[in-house]
Amino acid sequence: MARIEYLFKALGLGITLLFLLFPNLPQEIQFLIFSVILLLVGIPHGGIDHLIHNPEIRPKGLFHFILRYLLLMLGYGLLWWLLPLAALIAFLGLSAYHFGQSHFLEQGKLQNKEGWLYLLKGAFFLAVILFGDWKMTQEILSSIVNLQIDEDLRLAIVGILMVSSLVVQGFTEKTFGLGDGLDYLVLVPMLYFSPLLISFSVYFGFWHSLPSMLAEYSYLQKLPAFNSPLKFGRQLLPFSAISLLGIGAIFYFGMEFLDSNQLYLLFFVMISLISLPHILYMDTFLKEKFQN
Repeated sequence: MARIEYLFKALGLGITLLFLLFPNLPQEIQFLIFSVILLLVGIPHGGIDHLIHNPEIRPKGLFHFILRYLLLMLGYGLLWWLLPLAALIAFLGLSAYHFGQSHFLEQGKLQNKEGWLYLLKGAFFLAVILFGDWKMTQEILSSIVNLQIDEDLRLAIVGILMVSSLVVQGFTEKTFGLGDGLDYLVLVPMLYFSPLLISFSVYFGFWHSLPSMLAEYSYLQKLPAFNSPLKFGRQLLPFSAISLLGIGAIFYFGMEFLDSNQLYLLFFVMISLISLPHILYMDTFLKEKFQN
């Protein structure tokens, strides 16, 4: 499994390198790469939340699970409608925590007391991505907040988050290995200087979604119903397809009324809606069930 993860991470670095060497590549190529990564690993890694919650879930339990999932999405959607800035802050904070967790899956035994480590680690990588292509980030968020942060301050924030995450990690049981060093020395600069869609999709797809999916498979393969990649893949399809079709339909109709920046924001709002329940269920799974 580790070999698969390393292979796709190498592919991700190759994608960022392509855009660093050829910065004027058409934006359509960015959209294509972003869409493929989202389709193959981004959305599917959350498509079996019901199984990591209960691998032997029955129809009645599945109904209650879906109902809770939808209610969480509805509540968060109302927050976006009424208090978009608060919803944005919540999304960034939850995403940072969630992304930070995925850096420590190989070490296993994730604990509640390590929450600050996950938050700071994920916030550091999110800051690298968002601050790297700052113009694009500003344009996407312009309908919610007008952020004016000069480059020196952006770099200072990134530096503070990096040092803070390293210091906090030093006080935990989480070791600092070769993978961490390569992330800081190779991945970080490549993400910072890449276009926003590329840096986000590469990090989200290959440093978060794929390792999370492999952790899910490692847990579920112990059961006969999921003990092969083919069986596991079949379980990913139903809810992944529903999510993709729903996002695609809303995005399609949004194209009639919204400009490009508003469409970007709409897309990330939709991602945030399915992310909230996924983050909550995944957090419970990683702390209570997945012990590598």
